[in-house]
Amino acid sequence: MLSSIRKKWHGLGVQEKLHILIQGSLIVLFFLSMEWVVARFEDQITTSAEARAEETADGLINGMNMLMLTGQIGDPANRKMLLSKMQQSAGVKELRIIRGESVVAQFGAGLPEEQVFDDVDREVLKTGKVRFDRVDVDGGVPLLRVVVPFIAMENFRGTNCLSCHVAEKGRVIGVASVVIDLTKENAVLQEIKKWLWAGHIAIQIFLSIIISWFVRVLIVRHIAEPVKKLQIAMTEIQRENDLSKRADVDEKNPDIGEMARAFNVLLGNLEHATERLELFSKMFHGSGEAILITDAEKNIVAVNPAFTEITGYQAVEVMGGNPKILSSGKQGPDFYQTMWASLNEVGQWQGEIWNRRKSGEFYPEWLSIGVVKNSKGEIINYISLFSDITERKAAEQKIEFLAHYDALTKLPNRSLFADRLKHAVVIAGRNEKKVALLFLDLDKFKAINDTMGHLAGDLLLQSVAERLKSCVRESDTICRQGGDEFMILLPEVEARADAENVAQKIIAAMEASHYVLDKELVITFSVGGAIYPDDADDIVTLTKCADDAMYRAKESGRNNYQMY
Repeated sequence: MLSSIRKKWHGLGVQEKLHILIQGSLIVLFFLSMEWVVARFEDQITTSAEARAEETADGLINGMNMLMLTGQIGDPANRKMLLSKMQQSAGVKELRIIRGESVVAQFGAGLPEEQVFDDVDREVLKTGKVRFDRVDVDGGVPLLRVVVPFIAMENFRGTNCLSCHVAEKGRVIGVASVVIDLTKENAVLQEIKKWLWAGHIAIQIFLSIIISWFVRVLIVRHIAEPVKKLQIAMTEIQRENDLSKRADVDEKNPDIGEMARAFNVLLGNLEHATERLELFSKMFHGSGEAILITDAEKNIVAVNPAFTEITGYQAVEVMGGNPKILSSGKQGPDFYQTMWASLNEVGQWQGEIWNRRKSGEFYPEWLSIGVVKNSKGEIINYISLFSDITERKAAEQKIEFLAHYDALTKLPNRSLFADRLKHAVVIAGRNEKKVALLFLDLDKFKAINDTMGHLAGDLLLQSVAERLKSCVRESDTICRQGGDEFMILLPEVEARADAENVAQKIIAAMEASHYVLDKELVITFSVGGAIYPDDADDIVTLTKCADDAMYRAKESGRNNYQMY
């Protein structure tokens, strides 16, 4: 029930709420004032009734004195007649005279018969003070009882008589008890209440009219109309979707004006935020890098067009899913443990990773992941930016290849050959092995270049390189020094004869013809060799020794080999 009342209250407008509060306050104030006024009238009516009851008691005492003076007190009929007249004339419900212990001695046996005392009678007899009490309603009639003390005293004739209200001048010898009907007084009070209620209703109607008018003027003119204008302005801005507009500021109404100013500030902030949001949206959709956003539970909530272009997945296919659909399986658990440890500790991670497209194709990507937290420090999003680095990897591999290999023959170049030769010499010295170095030079290659062109020369060099590969072990290294010169490294050979065998295989391999540009060509090698550490104990000397041996082979008629 309370919730229902609360809902109805919240559903009321400002005018209705204010009207109810004012009316309620007036009603409460009226009831409080009614209580006070009625209480004042009740006090006055009660005081009047008490006075009437006390006068009746005095009249009873005076009547008893008259009977005493006339000597008629001893006749019970006279006493009964007195009580009857008093009751008829004063509207008395009950009259009693209760004698005290010494009344007989003071006045003789002519007084009324002794009657039973109650607690109230004894209290009045003891204190000598008048006592008023409201008694139980008898048949709907309100009653008031007054108990009056009386004393015995001598009048101016020297005759004993009774008196009340002068206990301080004599000894209290009895009490008179009077019960009167308050119907008249109660009727007066009810009439007063009826007129008070009638007056309240009239005042309430009058105040309702005045207050309704006042509330209407106060709210409609000073609150409702300015608020309505502000509402219209807000509705127009919403309908036209133009955040550059502003609501008019009512300077005559400070509160509404301040509300309009606050609304305009909010519009400005919203306009600025919208512009930034549009900028971020353009960046998001126009980015060349793929962007993937997940919630705290790692469910995908947004992807941009670059994501579709790189992975092949449409947005609707991955929305609500998990980024694991891109996993290639090439990274092990340790890789991901390290990644998530960085995200939890630092809030970001970046590195190279292999993923898989929708087609199943693996591709390398450069991935950056950042953590987004709210004001409480709780994770609300993960933002991933990645790009396909397939071309970059290929370029890097090409650069790496060109840095260490000959572009024409795909054989190691001088730099890589020098590194491997140095390494082979170190290993041979440690293991007490030998290293063979062969110098090779094509015989009369320049004539082929001059007569057939450089293209034919290049094709011939490629064919020669392939035959040289067939003459050596996988652990051996063939190097094109430049032009028509080649070098071969034979690591960990047992004896000089091992190098000679390779040289012989090379000479024999060159005997077969090469077919270049539909031409049959025959070319030979002059080969020279040297052994480490037999011929030289350092690389520079070893190289010079092999070169000298090659020149001796040329001088010996070419198409042969010579060992240093």
